[in-house]
Amino acid sequence: MAALLSPEELENSRVAHELIGLRLRVPIVHYLTNIHSKPLRLRWRQLHNESPPNGKLPDSVRPFITDAMALADLSSFVAIYYRVDDGDGRSITAAMLLRVWKMHCRVGNSNLDINAAWYAIRDVRSKIVGWQRCTRCQTMFIYEPNVSHARSCPFCALAKIHA
Repeated sequence: MAALLSPEELENSRVAHELIGLRLRVPIVHYLTNIHSKPLRLRWRQLHNESPPNGKLPDSVRPFITDAMALADLSSFVAIYYRVDDGDGRSITAAMLLRVWKMHCRVGNSNLDINAAWYAIRDVRSKIVGWQRCTRCQTMFIYEPNVSHARSCPFCALAKIHA
């Protein structure tokens, strides 16, 4: 007979299930939950009727910053993360990622790729990309001088387009 899971393990498994349902890549779910990749891949097949994607994961959030709108979405996700993070600030948890994702979908754009959102949090927290305040509108945004769309405030750029 298999051992019963602790309440913490059950919650971890539930969160992993939800993250896989949102198409968070298996290696990232494994990293966040410490659940072995094999049952995570099986869960992916059960939920999506296909094998999980193969291939190299991006090195950073940079490839996901394709225009001002993408940067605004990613920046708003990171801002929500920082607003609701009540942990020690040292690690991103699967539960926190899911909580912020649900909140972002309620108030923001639900078309954001959860993988891009995870990279945005990770990269801002580890200072791979900058987290800067706009001198004009005072909004925080992801700053990356090597990505053309991330050299200035995406919210001001979008305001100009729609003015």
